Amino acid sequence: MHGFGPRALTPHDGKNWLMQAWQLMWRRPWLFVVVALFAPAGSALLLTLPVWEWWLPPASGWTALLATVFCYGLPLSLTVTLACGLARAANRKRFPASRQLFNGTAIKALVRTSLFLFLLLLQGYLAAYLLRDQLLPADIAAVAEGLPPPPPINFGVASTVLATQLSVLGGILLVLQVLLAGFVIPLQLFRELPLSICWRRSALAMQLNFWLFPALGLTGLALLALPFFDLFSIPAQVLALPLPVYLGALLYVAWNDVFQGGIEEEDIVELQDQWRTSVSGEPASRQFPAAPD
Repeated sequence: MHGFGPRALTPHDGKNWLMQAWQLMWRRPWLFVVVALFAPAGSALLLTLPVWEWWLPPASGWTALLATVFCYGLPLSLTVTLACGLARAANRKRFPASRQLFNGTAIKALVRTSLFLFLLLLQGYLAAYLLRDQLLPADIAAVAEGLPPPPPINFGVASTVLATQLSVLGGILLVLQVLLAGFVIPLQLFRELPLSICWRRSALAMQLNFWLFPALGLTGLALLALPFFDLFSIPAQVLALPLPVYLGALLYVAWNDVFQGGIEEEDIVELQDQWRTSVSGEPASRQFPAAPD
């Protein structure tokens, strides 16, 4: 069953998504905590690999940028996607969450969708860096003094792993807004449709719910800039742990409401059985015998 969306909703429905995402996280708190720790642990692991010292030229801003986005963006993309799948598993009644996530089919979908989200993020960072490189090709003060400008190797990198993670999360939100891809991740993860179809449906859903654009854009800009202000550096690091998994849960809640009316397949089947029972006056089990195991 592929749902009936997308449909147009209101900003009030978006406020309800915020609460529903927290409620889903509280259903499986320990699983979400483990997923939340994956992003900073993965970033720290990638940053400690000695291969970066061998591979990166000391004066190459582009290769340093690629390494930065890879170290921070890849674990973060996996975290957001895994949290999105975990939110659906927590909301469904059919199996325990672990059985729905840790099987061959689910793992393939998670890896494929995470890589797609990472490529979107990489594209956004490269485009932003190119724009910055063209508009500010050199440090004006350094050039005026006759000194060579320093290589821009710290583009988008804050002082700590958690702060940079929050900044990269803001970049994800901006990319999803600009490319009309706010619903591509859950569509690709749960429906496994061709990417072109997922993108068209996501673009249509965002056009029907135009209030999503300022919500994603303003939030993304805030998260992107927050770690670079000394006054907000500590709150930024505190938010960096729960927000990636919260974004994943929020993506699921939004997709479920826009594309499925907030009802999962097993709930729809249960409602249909109840309707058939009320119409015929016979138990559903007598009308539709259970399939053999």
